[in-house]
Amino acid sequence: MDTLFAGLMSGTSLDGVDAVLASFDSDQRVRIINSEFLPYPKTFREKLLELINNPHSDQEFIQEIDVELGELYAQAVLRLTAGHQGSQVRAIGCHGQTILHRPDADPPFTWQAGDPKTLAQMTGIAVVSDFRSADMNHGGQGAPLAPAFHQYAFSTGKEAIAVVNIGGIANVTYLPTDGSEPVVGFDTGPGNTLSDQWIQMCKGDSYDKSGSWASSAILQESLLASFLQDRYFSKPPPKSLDTRYFNVDWLKRKLDAATDRGQNTAVIQSTIAAFTADSIWLGIKKWIPNVRRIVLCGGGAHNLAMVRRLEQITGLEVTTSQEFGVSPDDVEACAFAWLAEQRINGFPANLPSVTGASHKVLLGSITNPD
Repeated sequence: MDTLFAGLMSGTSLDGVDAVLASFDSDQRVRIINSEFLPYPKTFREKLLELINNPHSDQEFIQEIDVELGELYAQAVLRLTAGHQGSQVRAIGCHGQTILHRPDADPPFTWQAGDPKTLAQMTGIAVVSDFRSADMNHGGQGAPLAPAFHQYAFSTGKEAIAVVNIGGIANVTYLPTDGSEPVVGFDTGPGNTLSDQWIQMCKGDSYDKSGSWASSAILQESLLASFLQDRYFSKPPPKSLDTRYFNVDWLKRKLDAATDRGQNTAVIQSTIAAFTADSIWLGIKKWIPNVRRIVLCGGGAHNLAMVRRLEQITGLEVTTSQEFGVSPDDVEACAFAWLAEQRINGFPANLPSVTGASHKVLLGSITNPD
């Protein structure tokens, strides 16, 4: 009987909880048993946004969100594991909802909401959480954490691959052909966050489904060029972001400074989609130029405007993680199931070549049910 691990990921899009139940073996094979998506209730999403926009809220409000999120995580796990014996599910890997991530602050700090005690008690399953802190305690960025899983699941040893996750933030993992060459990973810039925020502001939609709005207009080259002048893109890895950097206020400043002040909203959406694709390619060209194929995952893998732009500017084969048996929507949650498996079995799971930490460390704290 396989030992199963659950993974939970609630990303910067704030749409809900991705949950995956999986097993892992020594042959680097991932077996997805089940997956679920639990959308955030509208009122809870509004609370989260309030906390993210005002992280200095009073302690009672923070605790309320922490527990409520733990309860939502538990609902997702109980739906995910229905029909599977509790003893089969060894642990839950829970990333939590990022409120703040400041690896370059003095001192560095990171904050993910979601009470692991509530989650453990409601499910009766051990929870591994707080994955970033140990890496940051040893000089690392605490992010991105998925590259170690990407190496486990997607490395072929036959060609140099860039695994590109387009969530709220986009990040890339370089998987070299030569096993002695280090894996490299970093946040390239915005993923879906600017696209989501712009369409929410202009049309009230939560996201640009399939990139259809972006595809309805022609991008503005001068505006795109101004976006790409941001200082973040010249900063070498290791580097990481949260959604407070490339946000709608950043976008408004760029639009206010543009020579064409009468931009059509669809043109701006098209330019934003191109910006995500171009900043991904800029990071690849600048820091990992040996890449021969791009493998996409995350919600942005379904945004055809972004995907077509990547194909157009790179000239490389662009596929998705589905070719490795893992849906693009499941990769991040599956990564945290795998990180939980690594922690439970006592294996360090950070990659110093990615995060900048001084050495490999165990990631995550274990919370057992009472």
